[in-house]
Amino acid sequence: MTLMLSPVPGRIYVVSSGAVYNSDQTTGIIVNVVTVQDVSDLIAAGCAVVNPPPTDLLFSLKAANFNVATDQLLVPNFSGRFRPKRFVVMNASISLTTAAGGFYTAGAKGGTALVAAGQAYSALNAAADWWAAGTPVYLSLTTAQGAAATADVYVYGDVYA
Repeated sequence: MTLMLSPVPGRIYVVSSGAVYNSDQTTGIIVNVVTVQDVSDLIAAGCAVVNPPPTDLLFSLKAANFNVATDQLLVPNFSGRFRPKRFVVMNASISLTTAAGGFYTAGAKGGTALVAAGQAYSALNAAADWWAAGTPVYLSLTTAQGAAATADVYVYGDVYA
């Protein structure tokens, strides 16, 4: 099964096989795309394959603003305790040469730093602990880019019941 991203959250796609796919209202994620032809049809409609496929997508934030140093709450895609394993930043609108900052379990750079405050976005770190259900994750830059800049953010990891 393939995971895809719709350019329009909350959109319904009907593909040539007759299958109907709904993109998530908030994130635009389309789960469980069944066939190669369905994937091709969705790509033709403007969707993109999430690659590499995640074990579990924990949080996401489309078009995160990399030109502000304020909190940006990531949207959870699960329920249960979690352990982040990988933070992915992609589809940057410009080269992120200046932006730096971390991911935290509370606003205002509080709680536990999952990724350090000075993190540049060429090599990301992951956290080694699990967190309770409902623990928020925020992107909070220490240094803004200095020009209009956005990028998509995804957090992958394990979910425990």
